[in-house]
Amino acid sequence: MKETLEIARQVVADEARALEQLAAMLGGDFLAALQTVLASRQIIVSGLGKSGNIAQKIAASLTSTGTPAVYMHPVEALHGDLGIVTEHHCLIALSRSGNTDEVLRFVEHFRRLGGPAIGITQGRGSRLGEVCQHLVLLPDVPEAGPLSLAPTTSCVMMLAVGDALAMGLLHARGFAPEDFAQFHPDGTLGRRLLLRARDLMHTGDELPRVWADDSFEHLLVEMTRKQLGLALIVERDGSLLGTFTDGDLRRIFSRVPSPRELDAREAYLRSRRSADAPPVPASTVPPSELAVECLRLMRAGQITSLVVAGEDGQPVGLLRLMDLLAAGLT
Repeated sequence: MKETLEIARQVVADEARALEQLAAMLGGDFLAALQTVLASRQIIVSGLGKSGNIAQKIAASLTSTGTPAVYMHPVEALHGDLGIVTEHHCLIALSRSGNTDEVLRFVEHFRRLGGPAIGITQGRGSRLGEVCQHLVLLPDVPEAGPLSLAPTTSCVMMLAVGDALAMGLLHARGFAPEDFAQFHPDGTLGRRLLLRARDLMHTGDELPRVWADDSFEHLLVEMTRKQLGLALIVERDGSLLGTFTDGDLRRIFSRVPSPRELDAREAYLRSRRSADAPPVPASTVPPSELAVECLRLMRAGQITSLVVAGEDGQPVGLLRLMDLLAAGLT
């Protein structure tokens, strides 16, 4: 097993050295290819076998970073899929040798339809270089591994070129984190940059709300019916007096012999944590507040809920800590 571990380490080391050589080789041909991709409306990426697997990943990376791209199998292309190709498309063709017949035929027919083609290969003097407008050459190094036969180093280098293209295009397009989030709405970053208080708040019939002059009994019924652990107490002009929580309820029962005689305003005023301190005013945020910022405010203030208020200051929703956590925010 020790020998096997040494082989594994050597594979990684060989691939790392190949990537260092690749980085040093990138130059004018790579920039020309990048400019061609940048000027195209949509990119088609193709390859056969393991190169095809890498081509699929490159297409996915380009698409998710602002450059629309699709993978097309070279054989399927020659049997009808070429129908989507226009002069506004650009083809990125991957072939380790640069002489894969199926890929070459695809490139030739693609060029016939008017679009530019970019080749990525280790094959110096290969036919791929003859049929493509731009050629990104990979270092001429052997495949990593005991037999130097299985596609290892060549695939890693192709993948790296694809990543370099995607990131170069991202920079050239001025692609921002907010743009990335638009294409990854269900990912962690997407949720952090897209979700806002209005997306997660309880509102409408879900919102537990009573008038300040409502009875204590009505306050209890509203809290019980809405099951959010609190109720908003609102003045008749619509302004927020404060929130009345389960903790406030326990304090009222321990302090007031006949709480049923209170109205909601009196219950709120007499629910303060200590006799010398007034009730803590409810924390409010606008509906447009980022959910991740709401989470920060809750943690900083050691609170479990925020009132969502409109421009006039009147409450329109309620946001709880558990709502944010359930949405995957951390």
